[in-house]
Amino acid sequence: WTGNRVPCRDWFQLTLKEGLTVFRDQQFSGQINNCAAVTRIQNVLFVRGSQFKEDDGPMSHPIRPDSYIAMDNFYTATVYRKGAEVIRMYDTILGSQGFRKGMDLYFKRHDMCAVTCDDFLAAMADANGVDLSQFARWYSTSGTPVITYSSTFDKEKGLYQLTLSQSSRNDEPLLVPVAIGLLDKGTGEEVVPTTVLQLKEKRMTFDFPGLKGDVIPSILRNFSAPVKLVPASGAVDESDLAFLASRDTDGFNRWDAAQKLYEAAILKVMNKEAHDETLHRVLETFGQTLKDEGISDDSIRAYALILPSEATLSESVTVIDPPAIRSARKHVKKAIASKFKGELLDAYTKLTATIEVDGETFKVDGVSVGRRRLRNVYLGYLCSIVETGEEQKEAAALATKHFNSATGMTDTLGALTLLASMGGEGESAREAAIQKFYKDADGDPLVLNKWFAVLAGADLPDVLDRVIKLSSSHPDFTLKNPNRCRALVLTFTMNAAAFHDEEGAGYEFLGDILEKLDKVNSKVAARTTAGSLIGWKKYNEKRASLMKAQLERLKNMPNVSNDLLEICSKGLK
Repeated sequence: WTGNRVPCRDWFQLTLKEGLTVFRDQQFSGQINNCAAVTRIQNVLFVRGSQFKEDDGPMSHPIRPDSYIAMDNFYTATVYRKGAEVIRMYDTILGSQGFRKGMDLYFKRHDMCAVTCDDFLAAMADANGVDLSQFARWYSTSGTPVITYSSTFDKEKGLYQLTLSQSSRNDEPLLVPVAIGLLDKGTGEEVVPTTVLQLKEKRMTFDFPGLKGDVIPSILRNFSAPVKLVPASGAVDESDLAFLASRDTDGFNRWDAAQKLYEAAILKVMNKEAHDETLHRVLETFGQTLKDEGISDDSIRAYALILPSEATLSESVTVIDPPAIRSARKHVKKAIASKFKGELLDAYTKLTATIEVDGETFKVDGVSVGRRRLRNVYLGYLCSIVETGEEQKEAAALATKHFNSATGMTDTLGALTLLASMGGEGESAREAAIQKFYKDADGDPLVLNKWFAVLAGADLPDVLDRVIKLSSSHPDFTLKNPNRCRALVLTFTMNAAAFHDEEGAGYEFLGDILEKLDKVNSKVAARTTAGSLIGWKKYNEKRASLMKAQLERLKNMPNVSNDLLEICSKGLK
């Protein structure tokens, strides 16, 4: 319906069908097994980790691009995922019934017709009798808008005022739906349920009268717009984050508050700032989440306990230092694991016993998926305590048992990923698991892709040497297989601490691979380059110069493809 029956008039309208279809898939997936909040978290993790990165780089473009050399280069996170977020904003602004009215009119008008993004906007506006001309600016605005906030509370009047400001690459203000709820600072009671504010000016103040006491705002609930939210003061209030992480009634924002609190601790450790108080709040929040009986969904608990990824953390720093980010993240993770080792092991053991009741039966209902997800999170924390030889043996034994008893790929990969990064006393267990997984794959191409990806993503000092050996001599690796290439090469480029080694060996390896790959599959070569080298401006001078050198090398190759040429040319600007 949103692809073949109502196709695009031209390639510039690609986000019309792709963004809409991605949104519809997200809505459908969120209804399966009652997992809307989990699905939303997963989607936002991708947007913040990949799409925001694209917005901040030389390939930044609106969801409806103005021009292109090779259209293949615009099958991007922006067109697909940010495009889906723009469609979601229609739903947020108009409400689910209003959105459905707009969809009905869209199909009635345009079934079997080739249409534009403007046609979709017109259907939404006409069906609901509203003016969406300001909203149309989202289609032509590149980059990630930033929303800043500040607030005041007049105790005598019972008046809370929230001031929102927006900045973007558009000279005119966007229409930004900002979903907000207010919680009483003393009791935690939700005194103002989710309300959608329409930010239409550069700066607006919204009044909330009739309050009995001061409140804490829960802003941008359910990630109501693809923006970055920052306090006007520049520094997050960690006590507010801790409050929201334990009391927010909105599942998504409760998770998000914990993520921001974890991030604050990790960045303070990385920057060698005083962090004892922040870490204390992190431990307190983690402990509350671990034992909170009010959380009935194991998947929600799992996501609430996971630390922000290295990619997400990279979006919060001015100059990216991948080894420093990894080291700081591991430091905080180990502190959490050490503090709650007994509780984590007890919870892991109880979940294991519950799962074992099913025997060899592999279930894919929401409850079973949540149990596996949460148990793998517990395992990850327990296996992060590996300072001594005895701890290494203990972690390897636990992960090996998990690996050998797995009844599905989720648990198998969960354990293998941890084992693949083990050294010292865990080395023999690592090699045994790697060999067993390869043997059990029995040549299955999809399973082998996972095997190559796990090896490329390992946190080992010699991971580059291992990847080079796999790419040059392993009988199951070939550049002619796009997915095999992505599994090994692209995954290695996302293993940031290894790929961005300051000596540049990772960049040189990638340049060698891409020189060959461009002749075999220029589209994969271009996308691999886009995701790995063109963000050089966010790294220190040494790394940046080495990354640029590889871009120059690829750009100047004889008979370089248009796909790769466009990426390299824009990446060097």
